[in-house]
Amino acid sequence: MIKMRLLPRLISSAVLLWLAATAAASDGRPEKHEFAYADTVRTYSIYLPEDLRPDAPLVVYTHGYGSARRWLNDLNATAERHGFAVCYPDGSPDSRGKDGWKVGYPPQESMSVDEADFFRCLINEVTSRFRLSRDNVFMAGMSNGGDLCYQLAFTAPELFKAYASVAGLAFEWLCKNHRLSLPVHFLEIHGNADRTSRWEGDLTNDGGWGCYIAVPEAIGMIAGNNGCRKVTTDSLCSMRDPQRLITRTVHSGAPSGREVVLYEIHGGKHSWADKDLPTAEIIWNFFSSRLTGAMKPGGR
Repeated sequence: MIKMRLLPRLISSAVLLWLAATAAASDGRPEKHEFAYADTVRTYSIYLPEDLRPDAPLVVYTHGYGSARRWLNDLNATAERHGFAVCYPDGSPDSRGKDGWKVGYPPQESMSVDEADFFRCLINEVTSRFRLSRDNVFMAGMSNGGDLCYQLAFTAPELFKAYASVAGLAFEWLCKNHRLSLPVHFLEIHGNADRTSRWEGDLTNDGGWGCYIAVPEAIGMIAGNNGCRKVTTDSLCSMRDPQRLITRTVHSGAPSGREVVLYEIHGGKHSWADKDLPTAEIIWNFFSSRLTGAMKPGGR
């Protein structure tokens, strides 16, 4: 039975902080940069808060398929408040000319990019160029970018200290062909009424993206690989609609200490979910508890 109580002060206080910080950072635009990768020139944007300390943490955000929304005001605002940098890389075009991340969509068959290798090079480029921490590097993604969070957690788990997917999927080919080689911290935020990235999965490929497993199954697979022994569940109300319930399930108690967290937005559709939750603050709270070195939660 779900225990009906408001999630920690994290949510109530984070909402106020998120609203204030978003307004303050809304005018700041990330700077566009190029770097040589293989035989191409790739691009990314970087958001660096004022007075950012050397060796600050880095969050890499991966956009949705063909999305024009390459960077996020609320993530920049959260970076301002907590003192971390945000990198927004641009994906590669597929056979439809849509920029994205190669995760197995049918139009991506002709793409030759090795995403794990690309992100390894991107991390080296960004951390070196902007004097950022190489130890505290995290990945967040939306939709196709969230799919990539699962893919890299399976295929190159050492690249990022923790992963946070919003409306992302774990494809059947990935789960069948790759074993989770390391325990990972993983967060998923997902609406159970999402008809683009279906909560219940799509093993018959009705949606045309390829076959993928149900979101709870994907999360359970990662938690099982981590060796999580404890499951706790809480509920809270949506910021948009007090009648809309959000369920948070935390898988913890693993020997490695790695945790897996799932936010299920009841009736939620395909989105960054920032109308229902302070998404960026929740993601940073998840990341910041994994920081190592001099940079600790609570600001610069």
